Amino acid sequence: MNRDAGRRSWTLFILGLFLLTACGRSATSAGDAIRIGLIVPHSSGIPGIARAVSEGAELAVAEINAGRGIHGRRLTILAADDRGDPAEAARQVEHLAAQGVAAILGPVTDGGVIAASPVTERVRVVMISPGATAPLPYGGHFVFRTATPAATQARAMAAYLVDRLRARRIAVVHDSNEYGSLVALAFEQAARERGATITSRRLYRDGEKDFARHVRGVIAERAQALFVAGYPDEAALLIRQARAAGRGLIIAGSDALYSEDTATWAGAAANQVYVPAAFLPTTPLPVVRAFVAAYRKQYGRTPDQFAAQAYDGIKLIAVALRRAGTDRDRLRDAMAGLRRVPGVTGELSFDPRGDPIREVIITRVSGGRFVTAAP
Repeated sequence: MNRDAGRRSWTLFILGLFLLTACGRSATSAGDAIRIGLIVPHSSGIPGIARAVSEGAELAVAEINAGRGIHGRRLTILAADDRGDPAEAARQVEHLAAQGVAAILGPVTDGGVIAASPVTERVRVVMISPGATAPLPYGGHFVFRTATPAATQARAMAAYLVDRLRARRIAVVHDSNEYGSLVALAFEQAARERGATITSRRLYRDGEKDFARHVRGVIAERAQALFVAGYPDEAALLIRQARAAGRGLIIAGSDALYSEDTATWAGAAANQVYVPAAFLPTTPLPVVRAFVAAYRKQYGRTPDQFAAQAYDGIKLIAVALRRAGTDRDRLRDAMAGLRRVPGVTGELSFDPRGDPIREVIITRVSGGRFVTAAP
């Protein structure tokens, strides 16, 4: 994911993280805590996603500390706001590495991970992103992610639209940033391979609010479906305007739309919007039920996939720490060797590129919440 710099301060959030991690059970003093870096774009246009990542991470840390941490040593989070700025993300990785973190969760955005990846190789620190989906020009040996890569989610969404919903003429509208462009291209390729016609590909800029020309074009082309690759703020407006045009379009989107922001900001227009996801809170597995219950108790809301991917990211770091300790090179090797580790997003393994190996769930919005779409 990628998002330009935004607006807000979050000093109180950082204080909350330190207070939370300080209260975990431990057999050692605070000076022996294992530091984990956290890089999130709170001061950006995706505050809901940033908050979810932070909450998922802090819940995982609290649970690990309540279980006596890592061989008696508690975890503590050092948090940083990269503002959605790739250069700042790279700077924060270097800064956190200098502060002695064992590993870093984040950045969340595509641009941040792309910029920070070479830094992780130089400072030799494991970095696991709960949000980045783009192909990495140089991921490095220290880069992993729990987010579903763009090509994987695009193939799943294309298969569902073409094979299950019988859409043969599909229009694509996407954000002009790295995330939107890469997901759109991957979706186009996958849809064409399944025999669909892409009637057009239109882009928009961050901050756009009027999508009338996009909607008119989609209708004029007699598209049966619209695929939106972008973030909830603009995508919600586009969805509302497409629904208001009064034509029975099938609307689907990229994984960034699997956020409560989409359902809230698009309102009733979000109903029957299809989105790929790596996590569904209604999954009837004990590990998922326990996570959802703990998250609701702590934060008063249901976790989304970004909270789940952050939660699993911290738990994976903990598994690797228990096996390898805090030596960064040994920790990296332990991360790469993880196989079928149970998580709330499924059993997790990494391929040679550090990408997660798991299935994609197709969801739809119903009554303001995401549910599993018909298989």
